[in-house]
Amino acid sequence: MKELEQKFNDLSSDSKVLFLLSSTNLIINKLSKSQGFDVALKSIKNCWEWLSIKKISADDLYVYLENSDETGVLSFMLIEKNPDKLKYWNCVGNAIAYTVLEAYNFENQNAVPQTIENVDYSSVDEFISNFNNCGSMLNISELMEYLSSINDLDISSKIHKTNIFLKNKNFCQHI
Repeated sequence: MKELEQKFNDLSSDSKVLFLLSSTNLIINKLSKSQGFDVALKSIKNCWEWLSIKKISADDLYVYLENSDETGVLSFMLIEKNPDKLKYWNCVGNAIAYTVLEAYNFENQNAVPQTIENVDYSSVDEFISNFNNCGSMLNISELMEYLSSINDLDISSKIHKTNIFLKNKNFCQHI
C-alpha cells in the first residue's frame, strides 16, 4: 500500500473529509470565472456544514454533485473547456463525492447512487494528483500527518486547529 494511501486510511472519517474540504478551499477560487462556480461554492459550503453538524442528508448533498436538472458539479465539469480548470473541477467533484459517501455511511445507508458506489481511495488518489497539479504549495503528506496528530479531537476542534495550521503555513482557509 502506498504511503499516502496508508496515511489517508489511518484518518478518521471526519478527518478524511476535513482533509479533502480544506485542500479544496485552497484552490476553489481558481474557478471563480467558470460557469457553475456558485454551485461549487454552495456545494462545498454544504459539505462543511454536514461535516460540522451532520444535519444535511446524504441525498441532499448528492444533489449538488449530480441531478436530473444537470445543475450539479459533475455537469459543470463536463462542460468545462479549459483543461487547466478541469483539474480544479476534479478536486471539487472528488471532495464532494467523498463527503457524500461518508454522509451515506454516517446514515448507515446500504443503497447509494451508482456514482457514489464507485467512490473509494482511487477518487482520493485522483484528487491528490489533480491538487498537486493545481500549483498549490500545500504539502499533502504534511497535512495528513497533522490531521493524524489531531485525529481524536471532536470535529469542531479539528476544523479550528486545521485552520490555524494552514494559516501558520501561510494558506488561507475560506469556510
